Amino acid sequence: MMNKKYESKKQFESSPELSKNNKIDLFSGVQLSLLSVLLIAIYTTVIKLIEVIQDTYGLGSFFGISGRAVLSLWPFYLYIGFLSFLTFANKRYQNVIVRVLKQISDKTISRLGYVNFLFYLFLIGLYCLKYFIDLDIWLYDDSLSVFVFFHFGLLGAILIRAIKEFSLLTSLVMSFSGYGLILFTIFWIPAVHSYPLTMGWSEGSRYYYASLFFSERLYGFQIPLPSMHPSRYLMQSAPFLIPNASILVHRLWQVLLWIALPVMCGIALVRRIKPGKKWFGLAIVAWFTLFIFQGPVYYHLLVVILIVLLGFNREKLGLSILFVILASMWAGISRINWFPVAGMLAATLYILEIPQEKKSFLMYWGWPVGSVFVGLFSAFVAQLIYVFLSGRTAEQFTSSFSSPLLFYRLFPNDAFGPGVLLLLLIASFFSIIILLRCLLPNLHMWRPLRLLGLLSILLALMVSGIIVSTKIGGGNNLHNLDAFLVVLAVIIIYVLFFRFIQEDQDQIMSSNLPAFWVLLSVLGLMINLVGIMRHYPSLDNNRAWRDIEQIQALIEEKVPEGGEVLFIHNRHLLTFNMIEGVEMVPEYEKIFLMEMAMSENEAYLSAFKNDISQHRFDLIVMEPLFLGIKDSSEHFAEENN
Repeated sequence: MMNKKYESKKQFESSPELSKNNKIDLFSGVQLSLLSVLLIAIYTTVIKLIEVIQDTYGLGSFFGISGRAVLSLWPFYLYIGFLSFLTFANKRYQNVIVRVLKQISDKTISRLGYVNFLFYLFLIGLYCLKYFIDLDIWLYDDSLSVFVFFHFGLLGAILIRAIKEFSLLTSLVMSFSGYGLILFTIFWIPAVHSYPLTMGWSEGSRYYYASLFFSERLYGFQIPLPSMHPSRYLMQSAPFLIPNASILVHRLWQVLLWIALPVMCGIALVRRIKPGKKWFGLAIVAWFTLFIFQGPVYYHLLVVILIVLLGFNREKLGLSILFVILASMWAGISRINWFPVAGMLAATLYILEIPQEKKSFLMYWGWPVGSVFVGLFSAFVAQLIYVFLSGRTAEQFTSSFSSPLLFYRLFPNDAFGPGVLLLLLIASFFSIIILLRCLLPNLHMWRPLRLLGLLSILLALMVSGIIVSTKIGGGNNLHNLDAFLVVLAVIIIYVLFFRFIQEDQDQIMSSNLPAFWVLLSVLGLMINLVGIMRHYPSLDNNRAWRDIEQIQALIEEKVPEGGEVLFIHNRHLLTFNMIEGVEMVPEYEKIFLMEMAMSENEAYLSAFKNDISQHRFDLIVMEPLFLGIKDSSEHFAEENN
């Protein structure tokens, strides 16, 4: 028994690419790698070519297109022809290409060694530069972004490949993952802004709800704590510990949370699987960060993941359950569909890291099943405690149970394009292929119940996420399938790097890894992210401050002493003292009012209608309202109505 345990531990901590028994070369398949690179290169070049030709429409007589402009693009045609020849050439020619690339990298570039990384960083700088030449012109939704991203990434891969410890596929994965991580980071940079008004539909409201944890100091009286996403606002409230911190500081803090939490979870995952080489670790962190951003997974929810990844120990299950309880209590003040996630992630790690061997069904499965129920119970207890301390009624925490469900948003529709199910397929297809390609040749290493356990966890999270996605107010992205994406990513990394513990230590693992799919999943993920990121609007600080001065003047003119001003919208203006002489009215903030309307909370809405009809407020600050009723073919029609 001792030898068996020792062998399991040794297998878990060994490096797959150095394993003599399994002979695993993690990133192999040069021809397939080259083929996928060529296909993507052709794709990005053709897309860019079509875009340029479309821009000339109306400038000439050749079907409305300028013939001179079309002819001037001859370098693109030659480039596409060259790429097509390489793509459809037989393996003999491709082998020649690989040997030529290898000779160039080995005989020339490789002599620079790790200095190549400086050139790689230089390329990243060039790529990022186009986002900062003019902050009002961002190219996230422009095909040029895909074109430049891919070709700079390819140059970066050649530089990384010149360091001899990297194979072609390794360098490609590292290069594109690195560029993607940089893209993820610079996406958030424009959010760090001193613009005084809200930068989105609900952005300003977030700072108001974060301020409620310090309401007595900020407003002079106690305001009930937030009922929606309390843990998010608790994390966002940290800058209020700094006296007179500006909105710029709060935005900077939120951006740091968006960037740091996914990266920290990726690092925690790398620490668990010990990939052997630090470069693989960096690629895993980048891939994990970008994969879960497809949700996106909100940073306050990633605290649950981080606690379990750091705290679970297969040799100290008693201590591990304490971390499950801690993570579940955080989930209890986060989001109700995350109540079981800490226990389910711990159960996933248990199944991956602990073989059943000769244990009885009850002895093996008691802990993972128990962890889920303990986690659920802990989350409910934490929520009950928070409800008691918040100063709000219990029904204000359960609005999601009475909101309408809009099942049409699961499928392609006029209002939300592809729909939730197709978005989910696009986000996870290549990764699931990798998982299956790694699992199927090694099924003999698993007990069927272990695989069934993992499948059950994924299906439970996927089905619950799909149902929640139909709730009014959602359905336009995958953020309600966040837990599914996280657990899927963890399982994929464990299986891809052979970090699951097999039942029979004497059996040889198959090293038939899907090199083509590994690269294609990374490239598909990058291109998908380039497509879903959107630029921030142009912001005019001077005009915003003129609007604030108008509001201040209206208050001084229209509101008598002791009168009430209701800020439904842009309430953070009071939080940051941008408006003076107004006492905060806690009721009827826009996000909460909208939530109560969607859940048809008659008691709350009746009080609102009564206050309006009785002219309680001398002035109401709200964005422009329109009385038009939309049909279901329009974006967020039900929410508007």
